[in-house]
Amino acid sequence: MPTSQHIRRSWLYAAAIAASSLSMWTIPAAAADFPSKTITLITPTVPGGAMDAVARLVAQRLSPRLGQPVVIDNRPGVGGTLGVGQAVKAQPDGHTLVIAADSYLTVSPRLLKGGATQNFKDLVPVIELGAAPMVLVAHPSLKVSNMAEYVAKVRAQPGKIAYASAGLGSPHHLNMALLEQQLGLKQNHVPYKGGPQAFNDVLAGHSDLMFIVMSTAEPHIKSGALLPLGVSGAKRLPDFPSIPAISEEVPGYESEFWFAIFAPPGTPSAIAQRLNKDIAAVLAEPEVVKGMKSVGMSTVADTSSNALERKLRRDDEKMNKLIQSLGLKPE
Repeated sequence: MPTSQHIRRSWLYAAAIAASSLSMWTIPAAAADFPSKTITLITPTVPGGAMDAVARLVAQRLSPRLGQPVVIDNRPGVGGTLGVGQAVKAQPDGHTLVIAADSYLTVSPRLLKGGATQNFKDLVPVIELGAAPMVLVAHPSLKVSNMAEYVAKVRAQPGKIAYASAGLGSPHHLNMALLEQQLGLKQNHVPYKGGPQAFNDVLAGHSDLMFIVMSTAEPHIKSGALLPLGVSGAKRLPDFPSIPAISEEVPGYESEFWFAIFAPPGTPSAIAQRLNKDIAAVLAEPEVVKGMKSVGMSTVADTSSNALERKLRRDDEKMNKLIQSLGLKPE
């Protein structure tokens, strides 16, 4: 006759089996029911900027495909880490997503006190939305017309040529630091409190040059107010074929910023793949391609989540090495 201890052990074993079976079925069931309510897309920037425009463009066309509203939740602040941090803590059921720039994940956590780099790495990659190189522009007073002349002038006058940036650790700064590192150049870095102020001073000739997004630089290049020396991507831009890629003069140089969508840690792969499929279809729509182009972004050839994961790991390693070599510390 079984003792009470045997009965208790049998009950616990049965309960464990039941719990295990339940957990095995919970995730597939959740994936099958997805989406069951409004999708929130956290956007870690203020309304009106390029990232916000891309987020709203995607959200508007994603909603009919998912059969649920997709709403934008702007959470600016702390170098993008405030909004990303909210996504890290959200329920992993696919109903909360975050759009992030590469620097929010690879730079900000390293240069801001209390940055949760590891937690951000736990985000589930969904899809890369688009990418864009920056263009290196110079004021005419610098009297250089191409990369070769510029490099020769910097080497002839080490520490004299001044380049502007939106601040220490900004994409403008790190793009130039990467170039200096690869070529062994020495210049005078002038960090500003934001990109617009830096760009205006280059336009006025107070600083010699800077990296800037093409959508901002284009009208000034066309007017002759600024001279384009090269784009930071691996190839020339189709719409600006006369501007060489910096890599043509500096083999191996490549730097671009990108936007991507991530889900909270622990989001089931079935949900992430459903989102990837539907967002990829949205990105292929002509109006979306046109809208992305209007803010200087182009869609990418490989929209798989694996491609995004590889790109994030590559850029994370590159930025980690660059930041360490520059001796930049959290502020």
